[in-house]
Amino acid sequence: MASTVVASSKRKSEENSSISNKNAKKKKVPKNDSLELNNYVALSLQEIRESIVDVAKRVPDVPAKGIDPSNDDIVREWATELKTVLEEFNLLLMCVSPATYKWGSERSGAADQNLTMLSNELTSAQEQIASSVMPRLTNVLSPMVELVVKQSKTTKQSDGTKIKVNTCSQQVADPAFIELCRTILCRNAKMLRQVVLSNLNKVSVCIEDYLKATKKDSNHDRSGFSY
Repeated sequence: MASTVVASSKRKSEENSSISNKNAKKKKVPKNDSLELNNYVALSLQEIRESIVDVAKRVPDVPAKGIDPSNDDIVREWATELKTVLEEFNLLLMCVSPATYKWGSERSGAADQNLTMLSNELTSAQEQIASSVMPRLTNVLSPMVELVVKQSKTTKQSDGTKIKVNTCSQQVADPAFIELCRTILCRNAKMLRQVVLSNLNKVSVCIEDYLKATKKDSNHDRSGFSY
């Protein structure tokens, strides 16, 4: 009888221990856990750099004789292509911060300096493009318009009341200004392209230098703890 009680007590103890271990496993949170989302893969810094290089290849060329400002379709097509490239470039830069994220205590002083330099250069590239290129594209692609009455029609109802219907349309507020913007864009197209490619190239080189510096800093840390 005593042996039966001991065996039963032992089984209960083993069951409780097993349940406790399972609960401990459930509560354990893996280190550096990331969100598991459908169709989402985090971009590495190297992948971002490669994507920027691909984006730079899609910057539209400027014909040898330049762009004809009187041809609105060609001007808008060129401006649209360049603006599309810049939109993708800016979105790629927004992925740099998540790709370089580390908690402060996990980053050395040299790593902090490297990251600050990278951030400053990326910001500088964005600011140059935003101030020198984007306004010229926006003036051509999204001109200011105003709502004007195109046609008015008054109808008389059976009860004698009159109803006035206005047909409105959007018209460019200042056609002369839009023509001037097209002329300026076409006149500076080669240099605008140069500014864009120069900054895209700088960002690519800067990211590559940052990766090299990060690797060097990592190797230095490992050698510092070797015995």
